[in-house]
Amino acid sequence: MYKPVLITLLMALSANLLVGQSKIIDMHVHSYSKEDFGERESPTDHYGVPGASTVEEHRNETFAEFQKWNIVKAVVSGNPESVENWAAKDSNQRIIRGLLIFHPDDYNLDSVKFEEMVKNKKIEVFGEIGAYYSGTTISDEIWQPYLRICEKYDIPVAVHTGGGDPGGTYSWSPKARLRLGDPYLIEDVLVRYPKLRIYIMHNGGEEWHEHTLRLMAYYPQLYTDIAVMLWVEPNTQRTVTEFLKNAKHAGYLDRVMFGSDQMTWPYAIGKSINFLNSLEFLTEQDKEDIFYNNASRFLNLKE
Repeated sequence: MYKPVLITLLMALSANLLVGQSKIIDMHVHSYSKEDFGERESPTDHYGVPGASTVEEHRNETFAEFQKWNIVKAVVSGNPESVENWAAKDSNQRIIRGLLIFHPDDYNLDSVKFEEMVKNKKIEVFGEIGAYYSGTTISDEIWQPYLRICEKYDIPVAVHTGGGDPGGTYSWSPKARLRLGDPYLIEDVLVRYPKLRIYIMHNGGEEWHEHTLRLMAYYPQLYTDIAVMLWVEPNTQRTVTEFLKNAKHAGYLDRVMFGSDQMTWPYAIGKSINFLNSLEFLTEQDKEDIFYNNASRFLNLKE
């Protein structure tokens, strides 16, 4: 009579051994509603893999990836409706509410509405801030009321750095310019708000990962994620490998955090995890720190 229980236990053990992955925090996940699903992303990724076909499929597949890879927390940014929809369907309390925003008045937002959302815990991380896409930087005056509120309520800030999707300037983001993705352009914010919890997304991208390291050296409160760099194409994988080697050599790996930036391709979560795990110069402790410990400390998570 114990045979079914034994089989179940063996299956569960086999699944864990197959994945072989300890706890993960994904600092960079995207949600969508029907209105903006596929609006910014191409039909296929660099390798010709199509994205999810519907909003529901995308959410369900992403949740399945969370379960498969033991992702215990995920910073999810999208329009407010989509983030709330994900949070409502998140029975495991994995979702940390972010906000995808390109310009301060997106979603008819102003600083008063923003502060109310923060107070009501509708925004737990301010970002992804894609100021690059609107032709601005977060050092510009238009962003300061929001950053002051984040510092006041100790809300982490996540800012896009590096480039964007190829050809985006010719379509949905006409004001985007590559130079605006330079991490050095956030330095005034680091000076102005020394208590602000802030992390650079994409570790400066292919172009400026050395600028990211220099900022991390000079501003010890600054963290970075390595989202999208781990999977999107061979060139980003090449440069993130160089970044991680240099960060390890310099002693800054303790402020590097895992992220997938899966967009409409949930499979990118597993691909990112596998690529990071394949880097032999990283010790098991290095990987555990990047996958979980650094983000847990940055987010002030309580076990």
